[in-house]
Amino acid sequence: AQAGDALEWLRAQPADSALAITALHLMEHLPFALRLALTQECARVLAPGGVLIYETPNPENIWVGTHTFYHDPTHTQPLTPDSLVFLVNYCGLQAQPVLRLHPYPESANVPGDEPIVQRVNGMTCGGQDFAVIAHKPVASLPN
Repeated sequence: AQAGDALEWLRAQPADSALAITALHLMEHLPFALRLALTQECARVLAPGGVLIYETPNPENIWVGTHTFYHDPTHTQPLTPDSLVFLVNYCGLQAQPVLRLHPYPESANVPGDEPIVQRVNGMTCGGQDFAVIAHKPVASLPN
């Protein structure tokens, strides 16, 4: 591990040289222009078949989107899963289905199996974080 500027570090790496890049709880601290530049560099640096993982707080969870996200004063804005999927796809990577991570314990759920109860539990006790996992396409072999 190194302390430093992530964009500068990525720009110093050769193209197609990394098998995996992770950014866990980083993107929500950055303005859009920097998120775009980082993702473009990740796409350049990843080897074909390489994987990029972004994890960030999940604003689909009402408690996260309206409360706990703001405990950290360096967070700039909540990011939606769709916005990060769009970003990685726009930069030439292929996003996999989004993972919702770190739900509240089952004991926090409102009891019941009715659809409205399940929806409320999903919005209040579901994943507190989400992860976008994307792969760099492997080039097709010439015919």
